[in-house]
Amino acid sequence: MKSNIRKVIISVFIAFTSVTISLLIAKIHLIQQWENQTHDILFRDFQSKNSIDEAVIIAIDQNSLDFFQNNKTLWPWPRTFYAAALEYLNHCNAKTVVFDIIFSSPDIDRLNVEAVYADSVFAFQMKKNRNVILASQMEDSTHFNVAPALDTFSVQFEYDISSEIIKTYPRATLPIYQFQKSIAHPGVVNFFTDNDGVCRKVPLVFKYDGKIYPYMALAAALIYNSINKVKFDKSTNCLISGNHYIPVNKDGFYNIYWYGPGGPGNTFKYISFAQLLQSYIQWKSGEKPLIPPETFKNKAVFIGATAAGLLDLKTTPFSSIEPYPGVEIYATVFSNIIRDDYVYWFSTPLWIVISILLIFILSFIWQKLKIWLSAFSSIIVFFLPLLTAVVLFQNYKMFAPIVSSEIAILLSLIIVLVTNFFTEGREKRQVKKVFNRYLHPAVVENLTQNPEKLEMGGKEIEATVLFTDLQGFTGISEHFSPPEIVKFLNDYFEKVEQIIFHNNGMLDKYTGDGIMAIFGAPIENREHALFTCNAALEFNKLSSLKIETENRSIPLITRVGINSGRLVVGNIGSSHRMDYTAIGDTVNLSARLEGVNKIYGTQNIISETTYLLVKDRFVCRELDFIRVKGRDKPLRIYSVISKKEDLDNSTEKYLSIHKEALELYRKRKFKPAAIAFEKLTIIRPDDSVAEVFHKRCQKLIFNPELIDDKGVFNITIK
Repeated sequence: MKSNIRKVIISVFIAFTSVTISLLIAKIHLIQQWENQTHDILFRDFQSKNSIDEAVIIAIDQNSLDFFQNNKTLWPWPRTFYAAALEYLNHCNAKTVVFDIIFSSPDIDRLNVEAVYADSVFAFQMKKNRNVILASQMEDSTHFNVAPALDTFSVQFEYDISSEIIKTYPRATLPIYQFQKSIAHPGVVNFFTDNDGVCRKVPLVFKYDGKIYPYMALAAALIYNSINKVKFDKSTNCLISGNHYIPVNKDGFYNIYWYGPGGPGNTFKYISFAQLLQSYIQWKSGEKPLIPPETFKNKAVFIGATAAGLLDLKTTPFSSIEPYPGVEIYATVFSNIIRDDYVYWFSTPLWIVISILLIFILSFIWQKLKIWLSAFSSIIVFFLPLLTAVVLFQNYKMFAPIVSSEIAILLSLIIVLVTNFFTEGREKRQVKKVFNRYLHPAVVENLTQNPEKLEMGGKEIEATVLFTDLQGFTGISEHFSPPEIVKFLNDYFEKVEQIIFHNNGMLDKYTGDGIMAIFGAPIENREHALFTCNAALEFNKLSSLKIETENRSIPLITRVGINSGRLVVGNIGSSHRMDYTAIGDTVNLSARLEGVNKIYGTQNIISETTYLLVKDRFVCRELDFIRVKGRDKPLRIYSVISKKEDLDNSTEKYLSIHKEALELYRKRKFKPAAIAFEKLTIIRPDDSVAEVFHKRCQKLIFNPELIDDKGVFNITIK
């Protein structure tokens, strides 16, 4: 119990310490970078392929550059190309058209078209379409030019937004004034990356010259849904646009939900700009267009550069697979808003609570395991954060802190291993110090590997105690020198120790030429009485040991007293010397029973308590009722004869006669009882028990008052 309380306290400490440290470490840029990279893996490897149909990308690709170059038109193209594209898209009923191109200066004069004409044609088509968005770039104070901004655009947005989520800039690169008057609204195309250079999030609202400008994708979503009002809900940290709740962080950054690799053949439908112009020409000529009008009907069309030479390829979580065009980032964020595909973050307070509970449980379990098993199980546990993160991402588009969780688990494991190393080492040394002289080395090793099985303090248990003594050894030893006696006892106790250890007993102490052993401690064992009786039978075999003196061989008979019951075990002694032993009435009675063997000439005597525990497995001979000082009730005693499977017919018949004789004795029929016991002495002349009862019955014939009405002879064991 105390051990478990200590483990609980340690586990609580480990849980709080690990989670606290991991939260602090999570603020380090390197850890944040690792966290971001694990989230990139979720996008790349654990996301089903998506196909987005509400947006189409018109790519200014290498094929388009080559096509127009072959027709004597170099980059940058005249604005009449874009005017033609807009005219065709307007004919196709495109819902909104987004140019990822900053038209910040007028067109240039060419041999076949003047700049003023090209700009005016393009402006006319934008005004006619009325749902066109042109790119704008917010600039810092190092930018030289200050672009003029239109007071109002053809589409007006109302904002009810907190200032802390707005990115304010002192400069801006905007479309030329003529285009500003023609478009629906400009959209900001600033590119943002994390510390590792990867784009994962973007701000959605900017401010320049006192006016608010939306991110290009947000502007496209507002126009696409015919929404003109945006407000900020501080309680949920969301931008509210119609029915769309767009989550942003405290700085106003929106985390992009990536659908897959960029470029043609993946998430979005790509059409080459050259194909779009060809379709326009075919439509104007009355021919069937290469790209049918249905392709763009009710779609948001994003026009941007994808050719490598135009330097608009961005670094995203998918850049390691394929180049990612910048225009697709805006199409992705636009689709996120339209589809309500948002990335959510696992609640930090909830993560703290769950992590503390999980690490507490793991730490408690790890402390109960061996060091190598703790290390092995931790390998499995390390997969938990990743598995949880995958499930949350795939089902709820939610990011769980993978790296922080792994750090917390790793820290907890390190602390547990260090704790186990020192505490287990101390416990093992303590166990070995206490029990090396009591138990078999294999049992001691088991205890050191599983110290939780041991309770070093005082504890009441159910066990069996065995006391032994060498019959007549004190008188015999007078015929030998001390070295000879010591050598013999050492040989004898070597065999005694083997018997005790072989039967899972604990050798408690030596008592001169005898021993005290406990069965069922320090490791509790329900079969303690069975093991003890088996040991008693093995002690009978030690009678074959003899000691030679004066040309005589004297057998050394080991007498055994056994009793089972409740007793207290633990470290008992003073502060200077302490032994692990047992105390209690059960122990005292066992010692007394060993001495009772002298009366009956037996080699072992067990109490009735022990007999009731072993009667189904051992053949026992009932001996007598005796009175024990301090006890009111007489004690029935037995002697262990053999295991039931080893009982032979002659012994079984002999014990049957003994039982009949004992019944006559208990019925106070002393003459018939004396005859019956005499018969036993004839069958087995060496049966001292029969001899004792034969003489007692002869005495009781003339002195019946020596036995009470319960059949107890006047024998009291002190």
